[in-house]
Amino acid sequence: MDIITQKKNEKYQNLIAAAFDLFENNGIAAVSIDDIVKKAGVAKGTFYLYFKDKFDLISKLILKKAAEFLHFEEELPDLRDDAAFDRYMQQYIDILVDFLEKNKTLTLLIDKNVHTCVNAVIENREGIVKALYDKILLFFESRGFPAEEVRVKMYIYIDMIVSSCCNAILRGKPYSLPEIKPHLYEIVTMSIYGTEQYKQNFGALPQRETR
Repeated sequence: MDIITQKKNEKYQNLIAAAFDLFENNGIAAVSIDDIVKKAGVAKGTFYLYFKDKFDLISKLILKKAAEFLHFEEELPDLRDDAAFDRYMQQYIDILVDFLEKNKTLTLLIDKNVHTCVNAVIENREGIVKALYDKILLFFESRGFPAEEVRVKMYIYIDMIVSSCCNAILRGKPYSLPEIKPHLYEIVTMSIYGTEQYKQNFGALPQRETR
């Protein structure tokens, strides 16, 4: 990495770090771009070299933190059959929920900007986020599902999971995280496959015990 590129990267990282620290201590609404550049020690014009606005910074901050958190000790396995996908989706949702639960400051940021953040995840995938997304997409494409249909469904379920988990983690109502988490996997898997395809692959729809 040459010196110019290194300095640019340092300024970007300083802005991200400054923003996160300010958000964590003062809340999102109270922090301005002026506050961020002052703490980062850069000119205001520098901010706009990297971000369109504060919401763009928030989206990229969340992606950066997610990439740091979402990691595996081993390379992600290929999805070769429905049973593997079954385990894979469970792991994907568990990781996403775990990420939100353990990163309250980020969950607060996401909660205030759900759609902006979900759009950023879809449009600016990188690292493990991209690897997970692409493997799921390729799995369904290989089975004849239209790629755009799967992308739309994935957008819907990411938005749904993030919104419902943020609400459960931060407010605990109308349902707590333990109450909604068991339902997330079932809803997501069936929504991607479709009811008839799910029954064909797995034999029957999921059955829940009645209380």
